[in-house]
Amino acid sequence: MQNNFQNNYEEKKSNIFKPFYKRINYLLLFIFLLFILLIIRLSFLQIVKGEHYSQQALSRSDKYITIPAMRGRIFSREGNKPIVYNRPSPTAVFTEIEKMKKEELIKLSEDLEKALKRPREEILKKMDVGFVYKIDKNGKMTIREAPRNSQRFMEKDIKIDLTQKEIAYLSEHHLDFPGISVQTKPIRVYDNRRIAVQTIGYVRPYNIMESSLNSLNEIYQRKNEKYTPNQLVGFEGVELSYEDQLHGKNGKRYFSVDANGNVQSEFNEVPPKKGNDIYLTIDSRMQLEIRDFIQDYLPKIRKTKDAADTKSIYAVAMEVQTGKIVSMISYPEYDPNIWIKGVEKSLYDQVKYYVPNGTIQSAPYDVSPKKGMEALEEIAKHPQSIVPTGSTIKPATLLMGLSEKVISSYEVWQDPPGGYKYGNGTDIVRNDKNHNYGAITPQIALQKSSNTYMARIGKLINDKYNKNSIYIMQKYFHALGLGVKTGIPLPFENHGVQDFVATNRNISSLAAMVQASFGQQERYTAMQLCQYAATVANKGKRMQPQIVDKIVDPSGKLVEKVAPKVMNHLNIPDEIWDTVHEGMHMVTQRHGTANSTFGSFPYRVAAKTGTSDQDIYIPVLNSNGEKKYRKFGTVANGVFIAYAPLENPKLAVSVVIPQGGYGGKSCGGIARKIFEIYDKYYGL
Repeated sequence: MQNNFQNNYEEKKSNIFKPFYKRINYLLLFIFLLFILLIIRLSFLQIVKGEHYSQQALSRSDKYITIPAMRGRIFSREGNKPIVYNRPSPTAVFTEIEKMKKEELIKLSEDLEKALKRPREEILKKMDVGFVYKIDKNGKMTIREAPRNSQRFMEKDIKIDLTQKEIAYLSEHHLDFPGISVQTKPIRVYDNRRIAVQTIGYVRPYNIMESSLNSLNEIYQRKNEKYTPNQLVGFEGVELSYEDQLHGKNGKRYFSVDANGNVQSEFNEVPPKKGNDIYLTIDSRMQLEIRDFIQDYLPKIRKTKDAADTKSIYAVAMEVQTGKIVSMISYPEYDPNIWIKGVEKSLYDQVKYYVPNGTIQSAPYDVSPKKGMEALEEIAKHPQSIVPTGSTIKPATLLMGLSEKVISSYEVWQDPPGGYKYGNGTDIVRNDKNHNYGAITPQIALQKSSNTYMARIGKLINDKYNKNSIYIMQKYFHALGLGVKTGIPLPFENHGVQDFVATNRNISSLAAMVQASFGQQERYTAMQLCQYAATVANKGKRMQPQIVDKIVDPSGKLVEKVAPKVMNHLNIPDEIWDTVHEGMHMVTQRHGTANSTFGSFPYRVAAKTGTSDQDIYIPVLNSNGEKKYRKFGTVANGVFIAYAPLENPKLAVSVVIPQGGYGGKSCGGIARKIFEIYDKYYGL
């Protein structure tokens, strides 16, 4: 009975679980079949489609676009308000949409032409889509391929400073302008009073610099930051030399991008950091008052016979003890805001003569409205901003003669009648208007600006050192800041021209030394002349010219306070310096060449006038088609250096007026005005 019970139990159990086991088997079979299908699918993907998906996977990558940092501001010395800053500008921005066809892009540019009142060719070029087109006068369109300046997914600025009407139209018809959005972007603004515009410089879009073949390209290649194509970067002046401080740190927006450059997704953003603010050593009050004085003064100079053709004036004022530049005039000036919206050729032709900083660079003579070859031919007939020093070199010549002991502080030399003869006796150096100054001391030689006395020093140095004499001269000139770069932290500074080196090589050391001794064989910038004057005032301590006083971060925290820097020290006994200082002071006293300028000035001033006769040679073609040069004429340039007060020098000044005639007459009044304005704000 027990066995029957057991059998019945097993039978019932089997009947209960039999359907369950059957379902389990079906499930296992289903899973097995799915597994087989999965293997087949994976095999297909791996073997048949493997290369395709591998390429697709490789083509997808993470990219980022640079978020431009806002540039730092620039303040003048007094620092009340910025003279260069940023303002918000509503900007039409284009972001290329995936799979936009060429026909769609062309239509978009045509629609934007009507909406933004800009040429469609210009708009398409800014869209940067890989091709451009041109419409000829008959209305025929020519399309050509063009390399992209930036990646497809990057934003391109089409037009800045949209009007309210343009903004409203783009917003209301946004479906008609695929890829176009209106964004607020920062625009660089320069003070409309035009404060030291060439010194401050200007900015332009990075892609313009990148496509140019000049020294800028090399400068920016050495930088680590990544710029957007339309990002504004420094092109000149402080904007360029302090780019690393003003630029800030760009941010990044990260994307997943496919092989065609289309954005798939955005997954991270690093915000930009604003650039640091720069405080200049230039006082805007002084700068404007001096500039306005020069603006009114230039027409008066041009009414004189000697300076009828002059068109430009260059002046520098530097604090003697610190090297701080308080004023830097390259006149005429121009409005640097023209660069922001883009400069058309017609506008550039109007300002190109004023863009270079003539106080440190070679700036051409303004020959507008002449153009092309006619303009080039006329430019060749006039001196540029770097002119022979004339008699302003004589304090350096005197220092050399006294230091090398070929003359003494107490000697008296008789000025020879008819001029100073040298060489075989046929070469003669004469004083201005063939004056004979009689008994001359070193001090009187400076006071009356004796060419003969300086020529004698040049000959005596040559007698002592022969062919090495020009290197002795260079040693003194370079130590005073002449013929070498001053070290001012501005780009593209010219180191001047020392023609006496070529004269020494091609003619003789005697000719080189004699002609250079009174200022006809060397050409220096206004900045070099000012540093030279300050070095003489400092008894040989040459200070680096400083254009920036301090740098602060966006929160106002001091980043750097620029300290005075001594570049070198010319060690000469005080007795010699005193002789030179006394002679330069006598220039401003009775019988001195600047007596009429500083006769009633309340401070004792040391100065040296200069009038450099410059021969102008123009290119001509001979019968064989070879370029030769012939003398066109001779012009007289005005040059002037000074420092004050004599006892405790605070300010050094230089003024250069190409074709300005007598330096004492043309430049002296400007130098005095600079001292007066400095005294008003800082005190002499």
